[in-house]
Amino acid sequence: MTTVLLALTMVVGMAGGTLAQIAPPWRHQVAPLQTAEITVGGVPLTVELAYQPADTSRGLGYRDGLEPGTGMLFLFPSPGPRSFWMRGMRFCLDIIWIEEGAVQGAAERVCPEPAGTADADLPSHVSPVPVSYVLEVPAGWLDHYELGVGTPVEGLPQLVVQ
Repeated sequence: MTTVLLALTMVVGMAGGTLAQIAPPWRHQVAPLQTAEITVGGVPLTVELAYQPADTSRGLGYRDGLEPGTGMLFLFPSPGPRSFWMRGMRFCLDIIWIEEGAVQGAAERVCPEPAGTADADLPSHVSPVPVSYVLEVPAGWLDHYELGVGTPVEGLPQLVVQ
């Protein structure tokens, strides 16, 4: 009986150790993305650049927030309708649609749905016009700096498709 109990304890202990080592993808540290410096209405921002499919899909999901003066800039090869959702998000955002070097519109103070909300039930936030850039910043950023439609955006990097 002692041998069986010892063997069972060892198996459970080894399995527990193995399970602890296999963490879901959102628990792994995400490698830093390339950054760029842009200005929106003269306000400087350091933005992470998301242009690879895995990066644009994950976006800022599974993070706890953004540092002041930072955001994420999504780059697309040509203007198109853009639809964003808050899958995996843990904090609220302003989602800013950019084309022709200016803000074209925004979804302001967008907050995540409650934990456990099915992907099919997550609302989408769609650009008002076709755009090549989408900027995500902390919620309230646009209001704080009194920025809106028509605000110039400078320093936008070009996405070169090869």
